[in-house]
Amino acid sequence: MLASLTTHDRAGLVEVRTHRARWYRFPEDRRPPDEEAGYRVQREVHDALAQAGIRRVGYKIASIAADGQRALGLSEPAYAGIYDLTHKPSLDEALSLPLVAPSVECEIAFITSAELRAGDDLSDEALCAAIGSAHLACEIVDNRYGQPLNVGIPTILTDDFFHSAFVLRAPRPGWQEVIGDDLAGLIEIDGEVVRGNTADALRPLEALRWLVGKLGSHGLTLGAGEIVLAGSLVKPTPIALPATSASIAVDGFGTLSLGD
Repeated sequence: MLASLTTHDRAGLVEVRTHRARWYRFPEDRRPPDEEAGYRVQREVHDALAQAGIRRVGYKIASIAADGQRALGLSEPAYAGIYDLTHKPSLDEALSLPLVAPSVECEIAFITSAELRAGDDLSDEALCAAIGSAHLACEIVDNRYGQPLNVGIPTILTDDFFHSAFVLRAPRPGWQEVIGDDLAGLIEIDGEVVRGNTADALRPLEALRWLVGKLGSHGLTLGAGEIVLAGSLVKPTPIALPATSASIAVDGFGTLSLGD
């Protein structure tokens, strides 16, 4: 059972994070046994990566829809780290990485301007006051595990839950005017369109509220200047590479496409 990272673990984790698309294969008898153990090891991984110069810049929120949670055996969303190394300037660059079985996600991202802690006022109004900017965002997730349920969610948490890269569009002025509404999103890949809506998942502010509470249960806070990917409004959509066209869009937040 994995209680903490060995020196060998730390070296292996840093190596695979620097040279994706592999994941670090803990021996089966040393994998974390449950989600709480997975989060504890995830925090150790974040510390090990920071010591190697790979800086966590925020968090992603995964599985904000009940259907996605059931498919993975979850009872709530999950969170994981995102990094300066994985923040890419364009969708083209994000999709040029070595990837095993990538999918595209369509999200809203927040950049905080103040610390958020569990136990504070986390009303929509208070959350909006603590957000410096909101952006259309695309996350590239990669199923590098084969059959994820065979690997186990606790181990996938230590690998930051499928995360490979993310891209932010320019800040959306006046985002507060639309963020409380139901938001519709779409993903288009080579002419095929998949749609989604916050009516089927947590709204971005609800997801942010969940994250702050969950971090608090682990003794963590969300600091000022952190990026939060608030979860995909559209079911993660597989992409065959190279793609001729790919784009995401959310009503009121614009479009992000290959070639931008």
